[in-house]
Amino acid sequence: MSERKMSDRPMREGRREAFELPDTTDIDAVNAAQVALIRLVAQDRLDAREALYISRMLEHRRRAIGTATLWQKMQELEAQGRQMRGEAP
Repeated sequence: MSERKMSDRPMREGRREAFELPDTTDIDAVNAAQVALIRLVAQDRLDAREALYISRMLEHRRRAIGTATLWQKMQELEAQGRQMRGEAP
């Protein structure tokens, strides 16, 4: 790929090429989707600006998964604490 600034590259117009990203059900899948996105840009199949927008969505998805994972772990630890103290669930 030639060395050009993002601003030097023309925006894609017209019909966009379809592509598949992994289903982002966990952190590993989000990471795989980010790698796939970088490859699409490197192959010039996706404009860097478009990839940036998608990358931001993937980052929000990663945060949501992380928050849900922490919440679930906290609930498990609280339940273990109640059980250890002999409290009702």
